[in-house]
Amino acid sequence: MEIIRRCSSFLFGMECLGCGSVSERLDPWLCPACREELSRESLDYSFPGPDAMCLFPMRPLTRRLVHALKYGGLSGMASYLVKRSSAVGSGGVAQSMALFAKPFYFVPVPLHSSRYRERGYNQAQRIAAALCSCTGGRMCNWLRRRDFRVSQTKLSREERKWNVAGAFEANLPRKLPARGTVFVVDDVYTTGATTSSCISAFGRDFPLDTKVCTLLYDEPVTAVMDFVADCKIEWDTAYGG
Repeated sequence: MEIIRRCSSFLFGMECLGCGSVSERLDPWLCPACREELSRESLDYSFPGPDAMCLFPMRPLTRRLVHALKYGGLSGMASYLVKRSSAVGSGGVAQSMALFAKPFYFVPVPLHSSRYRERGYNQAQRIAAALCSCTGGRMCNWLRRRDFRVSQTKLSREERKWNVAGAFEANLPRKLPARGTVFVVDDVYTTGATTSSCISAFGRDFPLDTKVCTLLYDEPVTAVMDFVADCKIEWDTAYGG
């Protein structure tokens, strides 16, 4: 598997996780050229829905980095990407967030227990924690996953909606805050089916404004390609390809 090979090469050598070149100027994961590329990608943030914001586009570099986060055991990649995104400083996403009521509550999309055992962490939780650190918000585990569903990446838009319908349930405190904004956090936004299902789990009478924030925006037309790449990663991990 290419991404695992690169992770291993980095851990035991000086190979850039982005392009694979050998460099002594890693930071610790990217060479100067890939850092510049990531900086450019951070300017291409998007708002795929009226209440959704994505920090990076799905491009070869950002895809490799998020795959390393999900499959390569590099949990620190979540903080690395958030700190280099438009959600910090005077970036476009940060300016949009400034218009929302504070405090901010970042709610990660729950990971099924089988996936958690495989990875050792929930990447959405790591992303949410990084966003909290950058914005002064608070992470809240206000959602639970009811059961395991098949991967969203191989489904059509309509199938995605049915696949995640009822997949989540609220895990709210007895007394909710009087004001603020809730951000449902995930790694990738494609059609919004997963995050919409999460927001629906809060119920119609949920008193706080709800938004969505993800690392990447993956246009639906490329989702099948991502599923193929994910399958290859899992196959190579299992069988040493």
